[in-house]
Amino acid sequence: MTLTNWNWLLAHDAQDYPWDCSANATAWALRTTGRDYSEQDVIAGLGPSRITPMYGLMDASGAGLVEWLGEIGINAENNPSASWDELVAAAGYQPMVIGGRNWCHWVAVRMGPNPAPERIPNILALMNGANGYMGVYQTLDPGQFAALGSFSAVWFESW
Repeated sequence: MTLTNWNWLLAHDAQDYPWDCSANATAWALRTTGRDYSEQDVIAGLGPSRITPMYGLMDASGAGLVEWLGEIGINAENNPSASWDELVAAAGYQPMVIGGRNWCHWVAVRMGPNPAPERIPNILALMNGANGYMGVYQTLDPGQFAALGSFSAVWFESW
């Protein structure tokens, strides 16, 4: 994948509810590919076996997101224990959402240092629907990653 076949510069989208960060991040990622999905669409698609108001995303590995994305024709994969280096290597080449276990929060990844080292140092540029939650705004650095992990990642392979 390349920087030109998805819109990683799509405007920020604040999440609608305190528990739907994974739906917010996934809806944003879908819109970067030209698919018009809202948080409500993602919540409805995931259904109560995969996301609830009480617990949010039911499977922290991201497997439920991958399953639902497959149902709507998006080929996606997940890594339930992604390292910083793995996220940095993948960031910016395709839509990706990540969730930190200690953070209890999911965000979309816009860009990393590999495709744009002159613009982005050793950080991940995010679309964080809960800007400022636990001290994280629109970037994630290695120290925050270590404190908020372990992390799961879901990335689109084709759309």
